Amino acid sequence: MQGIKREKKITVKFFLNEAVEPVTGEGKKKYYPLYVQVTYDRKNMQFKSKYGEHYSSLEEVKPALMQFEERVIKNIISYEANKEKGEYNLKGLKRKYEVYSISILEVLEGYLKPKLRLAILKTGNELTNVLNFNDHSATTWLLYEAARLLFKNLEESLSEKLTLELQAYHQYQMLQRPMLNYNFPTIIEWTNGSYKGELEKKLMIKFKTKPQVIRDIKALIDQSVKEKTKELEV
Repeated sequence: MQGIKREKKITVKFFLNEAVEPVTGEGKKKYYPLYVQVTYDRKNMQFKSKYGEHYSSLEEVKPALMQFEERVIKNIISYEANKEKGEYNLKGLKRKYEVYSISILEVLEGYLKPKLRLAILKTGNELTNVLNFNDHSATTWLLYEAARLLFKNLEESLSEKLTLELQAYHQYQMLQRPMLNYNFPTIIEWTNGSYKGELEKKLMIKFKTKPQVIRDIKALIDQSVKEKTKELEV
């Protein structure tokens, strides 16, 4: 009788990379970037933390940040290993981490902002130049609200699909907690299905009499994630 295949151990450790040029602060104090060392199936890989910054000691790093990134990395490896029938190695993990660790809100912004910008340009109004689409704090919804005030004919430039997507985005945005707590959902949690179930429960409570709203929000996230993860196919 063939034995049950054991799941391979994943180890994630954080360290300050003192091999790179530090950032110098007051009193010439040196600050180094936060890095991650991942061990899987007796193979190691190191790469820079996506959400960490520069620190003078590891004690300065928020535990919640490390717990969050460790969870994301383990989810990625488990998902990839399952997809590869257990034959997964760490090759390409750094690139996958950069994509899979993106928050759902960020991926929605990246999907909708360019579409909204093109629609606004169609108005032909010179005031389009006052809207800063490169400002991270200028969310898609804020830009949309500003554009509605500036351009009376904006709705004529929006396709029916984009109008529905913007509404779905706004309804989803209002459900989310601040990202500073490192408790936000990422692409990997949508891809492996764990966040889909969690979101479904929230949506059923909030929009139980509006099933179409629930479908629109899920379809928007699905499409946004699909577009972003295409980068991993290159």
